[in-house]
Amino acid sequence: MTQFHRIAALLALALVLGGCTSKPVYNAKEEFSPNLGFTQAQMSRAIVTALNDRQWVVQSVRPGMIKAAITVRGRHHAEVDIPFSPTSFEIDYRSSYGLDAKDGKIHGNYNRWVNRLRDNVLKELSINPDIEFVNDLGIVKQGADEPTYLSFREGVKRATDAGLLDGSVKFYLAGETLPKQVRKLDTVSSSRKTNGSNKSDTDACFWALQSALATLQNAAKKADANAVINIASVDQRDLYKDTEKFQCRAGLVVSSVALRGDLAHVD
Repeated sequence: MTQFHRIAALLALALVLGGCTSKPVYNAKEEFSPNLGFTQAQMSRAIVTALNDRQWVVQSVRPGMIKAAITVRGRHHAEVDIPFSPTSFEIDYRSSYGLDAKDGKIHGNYNRWVNRLRDNVLKELSINPDIEFVNDLGIVKQGADEPTYLSFREGVKRATDAGLLDGSVKFYLAGETLPKQVRKLDTVSSSRKTNGSNKSDTDACFWALQSALATLQNAAKKADANAVINIASVDQRDLYKDTEKFQCRAGLVVSSVALRGDLAHVD
């Protein structure tokens, strides 16, 4: 094969591979339970922060709608509409150039940009998309038809006795009476799992809770907080609130506990 033929073959291959990069346009859509308590302002702030972190340019912000654009290397440009409410947000394709958009398809890079933006918005709302992906795996859900409810204070005691908690951070379930002086800081979440195949449901759930509490304690210390307040159990983007119990998913193989609360300084 001559040098000319090699170059021609490589160009043809590049054209074929280039065509394979075209994907159906991805429009992200996320919904949340009203129990999570997100406000319109909180959702707007999470979206704008995520846009800035991902190098998108915010074109306009008005109640219920944010418009944004991104330009990469001066040649690839996309614009999106982001309608939102306290219980949902979408990232909808509006226009582009340099991304081969045609007949409902677009270069795969656009979909990656949107997916990463979506992930950042979720993280700003203290929802970890990576943990959600793991939670949706069959091995986690296997055998966990109904939640298990156990004493939160018993879990705190077990974690303290095991040396995982040192007493420097106090834990208050949502609805519990708080001290008079409370300065709320950031929202925090923790999702932990443990092998449930060689433990009873109760023991496995307490193990997972202890690990989640240790994570919350570490987050509080880093934020110079001495309490985690308004703690609720998270399940499928919904909240279970109780002044005495926490919720656990005890499966045949894996047991999991997810908590959400607010870091605070109390006196």
